[in-house]
Order: sequence, then structure tokens, then C-alpha cells
Amino acid sequence: MAAMVASLYAVGTVALTPIAYGLVQVRLTDALIALSFIPEMGWGVILGVTLGNLVADAFSPYGFPDLILGTVANFLASCICMKFGRAKVRHGLLLGTLSASVVIALIVGAGLLYGVYRVASPGVCFLAVLVGELISVVLVGSMLVKALLRTKAIERLVG
Repeated sequence: MAAMVASLYAVGTVALTPIAYGLVQVRLTDALIALSFIPEMGWGVILGVTLGNLVADAFSPYGFPDLILGTVANFLASCICMKFGRAKVRHGLLLGTLSASVVIALIVGAGLLYGVYRVASPGVCFLAVLVGELISVVLVGSMLVKALLRTKAIERLVG
């Protein structure tokens, strides 16, 4: 599972470089983070999006700081999604993906784009990254999770 997710993440991010890096970024591969919400996929997805990000950010225009901060952001975001999936709380998928998006926006937006590179004000950096993450993780990621759960495709992927 981890190798498959890592490959999809790395190749997809690099292939979508024009929208995957920058102040306003819609990293569609971050939708894979939401898959850690599904208990059977949790750690495999966490390892996959973490390693996939490490590989993808080796090509980042923001260099080594993005490699470190982006990888940490993906690890923490996917761990949060997994915790919500295992807690079985009401609206867990929404809360998990929203929380993951905020973590990434804080680390990549405020931490990297403002803290290291001063691309814009901290608020602008945070909000710009948050918008992309809401599209990728909350919207696309949640739809992906719901589709996999509804079609019982999880059994084929992890079984």
C-alpha cells in the first residue's frame, strides 16, 4: 500500500508541477492524505504520502526547506486524518480533512512560504495554501474516500 501511494503521490505531484508549487497551490495528490481516514489503509497511506512528498519535493523550487517542512506537514496531516477515522466521531471525515488542511496551510503556508521565503504576509500565505488544500484534501479527498467506502473497493486494495 505504502509503495503504491508513494508512487502515485510523487509522480502525480511532479507531473502537475505548475499547480503543485507556489503561493497558490492545488496539490491534487494531497487528496490521497484523506485515504488515511479509512482504518484499513491508515499507516500504509501515511507512509506513502510522507515518502511520496519527500520524493516530489526533491523537485520543488523551494529546495531543502520544502523537502523537510512539506514532508513533516504530510505526515502530521495524514496522522490526524487517521485519528479521526479511528475515533468514529460524527462528521469525522470532514473534521479530519479540514484539520489536515489547516496543518498543511500552517506548515507550508505560514512556515515555509512566509517564514523562510517571505513570499507574502503570513495570513496571505496561510490562506492561499489553505484554499488549495480545501480543494485537494477536503473536496477531492473526501469524495475519493466516500467512493472507496461505497463501492467496497477497500477490500480489493487491502485484502
